[in-house]
Amino acid sequence: MNRRQFSRLFPAACALPALSSLPLAAGAKPYSGPVRVLVGFPPGGATDVVARAIVDRLGKAMNGQVFVIDNKPGAGGQIAAQALKAAAPDGSTIMLSIDHTQVIVPLTIAAAGYDAVRDFTPLAGVASYYNVLAVSAATGVTSMAELGSWVKARPTEANYGIPAAGSVPQFIGHVIGQSFGVPLNSVPYKGGAPMVQDLLAGQIPIGIASMTELIEHHRAGKVRILASSGETRSRTAPDIPTFRELGFAGIDKNPWLAFFGPKGVPPEVVEPFERAVRTVLAQPDLQERLAKMGNEVTPASSAEVGRWVVDANATWGKVIRDSGFKAT
Repeated sequence: MNRRQFSRLFPAACALPALSSLPLAAGAKPYSGPVRVLVGFPPGGATDVVARAIVDRLGKAMNGQVFVIDNKPGAGGQIAAQALKAAAPDGSTIMLSIDHTQVIVPLTIAAAGYDAVRDFTPLAGVASYYNVLAVSAATGVTSMAELGSWVKARPTEANYGIPAAGSVPQFIGHVIGQSFGVPLNSVPYKGGAPMVQDLLAGQIPIGIASMTELIEHHRAGKVRILASSGETRSRTAPDIPTFRELGFAGIDKNPWLAFFGPKGVPPEVVEPFERAVRTVLAQPDLQERLAKMGNEVTPASSAEVGRWVVDANATWGKVIRDSGFKAT
């Protein structure tokens, strides 16, 4: 990352209360060093790409602060989240995280080592995106109704690929199988990319993953997306119905991305950062770039992101308990 593109972030407010209440304007004392942005997934992954697109602009919005991406992949973001928990609450270490890391990992891994409500400070919301169910072109299936008939006729072939065990796509498949009256068998992969490749090759008939990973293959006719999460249809893919409108209850919540800090980040650090994120997300070219990736820009305050976490815990906690899944 080219550090010269970035700018100063937080005033040295922890040491200078008089400056801490001021907006970050020219003349505000610079933060003492670069801000480390933790990303719990590898370089080039969807979360990493979004992080880089945003922090490339945050520096300009914050008077010259340097931001440095620090990828700590592994365990669905758990490693990065543990590093965030251990960081100083002064704004020098933050994390762009997805809801899976903040909510699903602690619900499905007994030794996750953190709790999002207890251990982190929400900073700003960034975007939401869609989980989708797609079928291989080899199935010939064109709707969820047809898929129900297909799995009933072939219960031993009713396998669906998921990016990881214990992920939201696994529980979406469980709910859909219950609705069909035929248990679907989840096939965990090490990430969405290998799962999509097997779906394209017809090695698995069904795949559940983010719209980002499947939308271009859908548009090319190589797979067919039958339904998506969301209370309403995606603006970038309005032809795809939602699970909700098709009658599948409890799986309509969209995943999201948001910035978090360690517990105890003070308001004089949170508030200017939140304003800068809103400024960046209002840029039309960034909105277009994120939309092409299957994201919908969703600016949100610290308090709103806190409610996202609580709501996701309630929604997916119930689905996970009802599925009989046991935390490992």
